[in-house]
Amino acid sequence: MRIAIFGGRFDPPHIGHWLVAKQILEKRPDIKEVLFIPANKHQWKPIEAKGADRLSMLKYFVNNSMKVSDTELRRGGVSYAIDTIRDIKKRFNHDIYWIVGSDILLEFSRWEKTENLTNLATFLVFPRDPFSKPKKLPKGFEIITGEDLITTNLSSTIIRERIKKKLPITHLVPKEVEAYITKHKLYL
Repeated sequence: MRIAIFGGRFDPPHIGHWLVAKQILEKRPDIKEVLFIPANKHQWKPIEAKGADRLSMLKYFVNNSMKVSDTELRRGGVSYAIDTIRDIKKRFNHDIYWIVGSDILLEFSRWEKTENLTNLATFLVFPRDPFSKPKKLPKGFEIITGEDLITTNLSSTIIRERIKKKLPITHLVPKEVEAYITKHKLYL
């Protein structure tokens, strides 16, 4: 079976994350499942909400072909893609794809053990606005294309900033995520 891992801070998860996963499944029918995996701790970016909160918010994305895993939260420490891929392969023996936004291409060299990553997984690059298609992708990378792709510059950072400024986030996150953020007073 082929699965796609969508790792990240998901701080908070938003409609852009859901749209990427949905469109990956549409464009790549050979991939049967997208597995959202929130990072325990990012290598170089801070995380504001607790892991349990981010995991709870991601559960509103779950359906037959989208699942959530707490593997990085349970493992603790800094979350490295290499460790997660090895863990998933050991447990399930699936063909692994790893979803990244096109903005990640510029920082991929900073990832842990990049020389081994593309031997273990294929990286699916989803365009983020503004995006210009690179002339050449690194080995092990495939770009998701199509004139009907819905792309955006929406980010968790934008949502956190809107919350801090007391601006609405309706339609930027699922209504259940917005309710969860409000109830738990996150990102204030």
